[in-house]
Amino acid sequence: MGVTYEASDRLARIVLDRPEAGNALDLEMARALREAVERALGDPYVDIMTLTANGADFCLGSDTSDAESADDPTTAVFELAAALEELFALLNSSSKLVLVGVHGRAMGSGLGLVLAGDLAFCADDATFCVAPKGGTGAPDPGLAWLLPRAIGQQRALSFGLGGRTLDAATADDWGIAELAPEGDVPAALEDAADNLGGKHLWANSEMRRLLHASWETSRTELSQSEAVTLVRALLNRNRA
Repeated sequence: MGVTYEASDRLARIVLDRPEAGNALDLEMARALREAVERALGDPYVDIMTLTANGADFCLGSDTSDAESADDPTTAVFELAAALEELFALLNSSSKLVLVGVHGRAMGSGLGLVLAGDLAFCADDATFCVAPKGGTGAPDPGLAWLLPRAIGQQRALSFGLGGRTLDAATADDWGIAELAPEGDVPAALEDAADNLGGKHLWANSEMRRLLHASWETSRTELSQSEAVTLVRALLNRNRA
């Protein structure tokens, strides 16, 4: 199915495992990835998810080869777009923290996966682009919603319209992915999971929820939610 899943020590490890295709997301793989995320969300013994990839590249974007060869390419593209939207929406609304580890190329919807996580760490060889050269030139589904929220509207326009490929240092500077210390992505993910979990998990999860909600919640509603969260934190501390 192109995705592997393993959970232990309160951590679900989801791995893109279709290296022969650059881990590009076809319909089957997009659905398998969504199912892996749902599995982690439904597991009471999982607190944090990590998303990484096998092979030379993280993800080369959406795989439209099935659509190109289909009798009805429109239906095939819409099915893939719907599957990716379900995946990105699930990640965005996740009640559990999502950490992403990137090496090689992250293109199109692969970049979308990076942006859909809460924290991303990249190796020195990581590169990022909106639309792969030689492709259709159109952005992959889901990316147009994520990109301006992550880096700002004008920078997103410059990035996308300019056909730029960002190196790891620039991606770090733009806040897309943090350069892992000494390029060791697995160690960076492990350290982040340790720091975010344990006794700090509840507070960090609430911080994630509030920040994500800020895009779709009024200022008054968000302020009230912050107050409720603070009350819960005080009550929990008093019980400890």
